[in-house]
Amino acid sequence: MEILNYIFLVLIGAGAGFVQRVSGFGLGIFAMIFLPHIMSSHTDAATISSIFACVTATYNAICYRKDVEIKIALPMMCAALISIPIAVHFAAVIPGDIFKILLGVVLVALGIYFIFLNKNIKIAPTFTNGIIAGTLGGVLGGLFSTGGPPAVLYVSSATEKNITYFATIQFYFCFTNIYATTMRAINGIIHFDIIIYALIGITGCMLGDFAGRLVFNRLDSKKLKLIIYIGMLVSGIIMIV
Repeated sequence: MEILNYIFLVLIGAGAGFVQRVSGFGLGIFAMIFLPHIMSSHTDAATISSIFACVTATYNAICYRKDVEIKIALPMMCAALISIPIAVHFAAVIPGDIFKILLGVVLVALGIYFIFLNKNIKIAPTFTNGIIAGTLGGVLGGLFSTGGPPAVLYVSSATEKNITYFATIQFYFCFTNIYATTMRAINGIIHFDIIIYALIGITGCMLGDFAGRLVFNRLDSKKLKLIIYIGMLVSGIIMIV
């Protein structure tokens, strides 16, 4: 990998960490817009994104541990225990071209959802809906490292305070990404180069997280999210075509 790609890894990590800190999610979505274009395979890109999320979510979950609502996160975590290993297995055997098209479809669907439908859809914070959100999040997370949207929709509906939402969703991401990364290691997906690339990108993630903390109260997060969603939509269309 050339030095330019190392720089891109740091920048991608910084952008992903910044988005995650400002909105509570989006690290995987942001990272997977760009990582597939510089990594040798989409499986490698999803693995690196998952490692990014492991570090940032764990850090934030520890910082805000007093505000975590475990009862809300528990049904999602239980469902993810089953869905993540299945999705990771399929991610390891799906051909690269098919994986690229599937990821493109997911990015387009997520882009359309967040741009046009996000405000119109609400989910009742029930145990059953938590199981459904965890299952969908586990599948998306295991395949593409983009498992945030179903979990965010459920947790945001189940919590009243912003700090409770942020702490709980980070706790969930901490668990699911550590679990998904472990499953990837068991499936032989993680190798030495992946670890090196991830460590380089994590430097950017922590810088982005720090910057997000500084501007959290000043930034117009709605405009930032809209830019990300449009980028997601365009990137997905490019992957499909």
